[in-house]
Amino acid sequence: MKHILQIHSMEMYHFSIILFTLVLLFINNTFSEPTSNAGIVGEFESLSLDSKELNKLLDQIEPTINLHRYFYLNKFQKVDNLKNRIKYNYPIFQLQVVEGKLQKQFLSTNGNGDNLKQPAYNSYGQLEYQDFQIGTLYELTLFVDTTIQQSKQYETFIRNQSTTTIIEDYKSKRILESNCRYLSIKLFKDYLKLITIQQFICNDNDNNNKNNNNNNDEQQKDILSTISSTNNINKDNNNNFNETIKIMSYNTWNFNEPWKDRRILMADLIEKELPDVISFQELRFSAWDSEVKSSNPIKMGEERNQVQHLFKLLGERNLKYNFVYLPSMVYPTSTGLQFEGLSIFSKHEISNIDSIKLSRDIKKPDDAHQRSCLRVEINFKKKQQQQFEISKKINIFTSHFSLETDGSKRNAYESLNWINSFKKPHLFMGDFNLEPNENAIQFLLGNYDINNYYKDNNNNNNNLIDTWVEFSNHPNQKNEKNRQLQFLKDNEGVVSIVGIEDTDRCKETDLVNGFTFPTLYSKPSKRIDFLLRSNDQILSLIDFKIGGRCSKLSPFNSPFYASDHTSISATFKIN
Repeated sequence: MKHILQIHSMEMYHFSIILFTLVLLFINNTFSEPTSNAGIVGEFESLSLDSKELNKLLDQIEPTINLHRYFYLNKFQKVDNLKNRIKYNYPIFQLQVVEGKLQKQFLSTNGNGDNLKQPAYNSYGQLEYQDFQIGTLYELTLFVDTTIQQSKQYETFIRNQSTTTIIEDYKSKRILESNCRYLSIKLFKDYLKLITIQQFICNDNDNNNKNNNNNNDEQQKDILSTISSTNNINKDNNNNFNETIKIMSYNTWNFNEPWKDRRILMADLIEKELPDVISFQELRFSAWDSEVKSSNPIKMGEERNQVQHLFKLLGERNLKYNFVYLPSMVYPTSTGLQFEGLSIFSKHEISNIDSIKLSRDIKKPDDAHQRSCLRVEINFKKKQQQQFEISKKINIFTSHFSLETDGSKRNAYESLNWINSFKKPHLFMGDFNLEPNENAIQFLLGNYDINNYYKDNNNNNNNLIDTWVEFSNHPNQKNEKNRQLQFLKDNEGVVSIVGIEDTDRCKETDLVNGFTFPTLYSKPSKRIDFLLRSNDQILSLIDFKIGGRCSKLSPFNSPFYASDHTSISATFKIN
């Protein structure tokens, strides 16, 4: 009890310093200009592979990394009517660091070198303000030595009693010993010395995902037979890749209650849609929000990151994803710092990762949050003639734009300029906090210019294409769209085709307005989530879906939704 009180005291001490410093820096920032140098900052430095610091870190996190690897590789079986908690016995293999580096992270509040401060005594015993280190990021390549093994029991808290539960199938023992031997990992140790996994990539995952891809074959054939793209496809091209890929974007609404129930609905929706790649926005981690039902800061082994919660839920459903998480925003709260950012999950090999900070005008309240754009390059592989393997690289981008008008235009300009520095095809998606007619969206689509971007680039097909518009205007959707228009006409006052839940209309994709926000009360009235593709012939749109509009009743008979946003997903043929 004494230990817990000490931690609480430390938290409140840090919070008071942080709050005081933020107030001072806000006053100093009154006349600041837009900057992309604020937010989380720090330089990477080399890391000695035999350092005590690294060995201590691995001792702490080794069981958790092995647990993630277990969820990634193990095949689970579904059974009904189990109790709330499930116990897994999983192997713990020894981890060896192949290479690594670290970044001491600070919080720059104005981009001019002024970081969050804390009072500390210098070597002369004088009290002064020093930069407050919010944490340390470790970027590691690990080798899993499966010849050295222990075991541990993990008791899951990630399900509730009303849902189908899953138990392990230990026939996958051979896979655990032979697959996924190299891991690309990012670990973040925060100022409380609590550790979270920000990146988990299995570098030899092809065999593991083969079954997942096969499960989609029939679904892909059905999709291909229902709608052809408006693009002209060269059927005589012998190099035609002729595969499909499904992409989803989802704003998770951070930890808003009831998160422990909402994440079940979210995982159920993802299991139904079976996307190859998912981009998430508004994912948080915090020392005070974990898988346990009571907030307890000394539960060092519990994951406090929504990324881990979703990763495990999907792993139990045998949906195996690599993931990358990029925290952008840092919130000082009464219980300490909370981090929020972007994530991309991929069933396919992630061959490159990159990100940029988007500029913000700190003196404007609606532009005060740090925004970023995250990119992963995925390597979509296909076997050719039972012998050779061919692949296509696709660049996936996600962002969460500013609420402020000028800020959103800067976000759009900086994102598109960066996106077009990479080879096509591009897919750009996220919660842009904008409706379709606003200038920032029209800029992305090539209908509005900012800083002479299109003029300087000779309009070289650098614009993006709105896949919802492309799908809803396709001739194959004419009858369904007319039916929805007639419904709105016959039911004057209904905001959307899916604006009522007494039927299955909440499951329909809105072809009239495409509203994605807010789902609450089943009355979405804005389209602010977008999935855009590059203007080329490499990816042909063949399907588009809007999901997550249906609510579920809580034990107290009050409806709740997976998120306040819908999911959006698009299926493409890779040419």
